[in-house]
Amino acid sequence: MFNRRFIWSTSALILAIVCSDKGQAEKPFEWRTAQPEEVGISSEKLQTLTAELAKRQTKAFLVVRHDKLIWEWYSPDHGPDKKHYTASLAKAIVGGIALALALDDGYLRLDDPVSRYVTQWLTDPRKSKITVRHLGSHTSGLDDSRPNEEAPWKDVFWRRESPPRDPFTISRDVTPLLFNPGERFHYSNPGIAMLTYVIAAAMRSAPENNIRNLLRDRVYRPIGLNDDEWSIGYGQTFQVDGLPLVPAWGGANFTARATARIGRLVLHRGHWEGRQIISEDSI
Repeated sequence: MFNRRFIWSTSALILAIVCSDKGQAEKPFEWRTAQPEEVGISSEKLQTLTAELAKRQTKAFLVVRHDKLIWEWYSPDHGPDKKHYTASLAKAIVGGIALALALDDGYLRLDDPVSRYVTQWLTDPRKSKITVRHLGSHTSGLDDSRPNEEAPWKDVFWRRESPPRDPFTISRDVTPLLFNPGERFHYSNPGIAMLTYVIAAAMRSAPENNIRNLLRDRVYRPIGLNDDEWSIGYGQTFQVDGLPLVPAWGGANFTARATARIGRLVLHRGHWEGRQIISEDSI
């Protein structure tokens, strides 16, 4: 799901996190600061990059190396306490992390057929072969959707109307299959909608299957995110098939530092200051 060295970016947010060392377990985690040269990075090159990003209307640029905050820049209309949209990064830090929790709790497995949890697909000869892994890896065969495309359902998906014209029902009942599951990669926002649908359905008997609450209580708060540092799912929850469904293909907003904490959790393979928040296997 994630690489050890990675760069996440949107048109107005770039976050880079590389390497790590263990923090202090005795007190709540706070970022330590250091000069870039102390960890082998050129201040001059970071300054040049920052200037170029500013020209491209970037809002925030934050770099962490060896658990030290070495560079933090914000545009004049932004700042460390201001949330920024994360576009499809939500697929990882909302959908992916929620899936990891469901795996940890034993409610599903990656190679489970989706039709085990979405019974509407049981009698479909092709969709019944889609697995959870297919949805998460964009190999399900489900078509993608973009706003204002020719197919009417694609535009409706993005309008996020009430059921039955909501994006989850459209993903389940209307989105066509372009090829047999597992044949190849095809990026699919409806596929990620179905991933979060499956998580909620698989956890129907759990104490909590609303992924907004699940992530807040199991991950975000435990790693030190304040509730005002993030929002997910376009602020919406859709009730479909008796399930509280929260979008995870987009619609998330995080401060740069909040995003960095999630990155640090993944980099440490789910371990946070003496606690295993998510298992290494799920990471």
